[in-house]
Amino acid sequence: MIERVEYYCGEDVIQTEYRYPLRWGAPGKSREKKRELTPEEMEKVNQRNREKKLQRLILTNFKPGHGWHCILKYRQEDRPDTWELGKKQLSDFKKKIRKILKKAGMTFRWISVTERGKKGQALHHHMIIEDIVENGINMVKLFKEHWKLGSCAFIDLYEDGEYENLAEYIVKKETKEGKGCSYSRSRGNLKEPKVRKKRLRRKRWPEEPKPRKGFYIVKESVYNGENPVTGYPYQYYTQRRIARCQR
Repeated sequence: MIERVEYYCGEDVIQTEYRYPLRWGAPGKSREKKRELTPEEMEKVNQRNREKKLQRLILTNFKPGHGWHCILKYRQEDRPDTWELGKKQLSDFKKKIRKILKKAGMTFRWISVTERGKKGQALHHHMIIEDIVENGINMVKLFKEHWKLGSCAFIDLYEDGEYENLAEYIVKKETKEGKGCSYSRSRGNLKEPKVRKKRLRRKRWPEEPKPRKGFYIVKESVYNGENPVTGYPYQYYTQRRIARCQR
């Protein structure tokens, strides 16, 4: 008996995980109690789960080529004295952008995090936003016009890495204060990935997974490993829809 868990991140991405339910165990392995992880192991597991959760949220809501990774920086003379002040300045900025978009009949979808440089240097903010250019709205110009405390840098959202590197960067702890790796997100307008679970009467899954029709498997995403708690094998991989022009 194996369990398949599928995460549908919008229409174009499916992340699949195969695992053995703890109740039945895995072939060749006796059922054992869950092993207690060390604090370091638990932190590593929790961090990985945070990264995957954020990655799926980004994949579900922000399509490559239609979004930005925006970095809001401060001029030296305008740098906030405290972390709390910086967070408030970002909050006020987001409220202003939301109000402008609402007036134009659109919603503001975003994910944001505040951090310092690697050596405790200048505080700055990262935001993931849609690239809106309609109804008189241009998000790049809008941000540059209303972020009056410094500069805005814009990086295209792209497919390479399946946003994994971006998610890992946003939830890392080393450059955060307060609650550490926590990030903020717009409420009520970001979709959660759809999750489908199914138990299959099989003993094993293929070492080399096959994509479903109309999709291809991202080779770098395929991982065959062991659950650190149960010691049971599991498999994980990502499928992406084939672009029509490639078919």
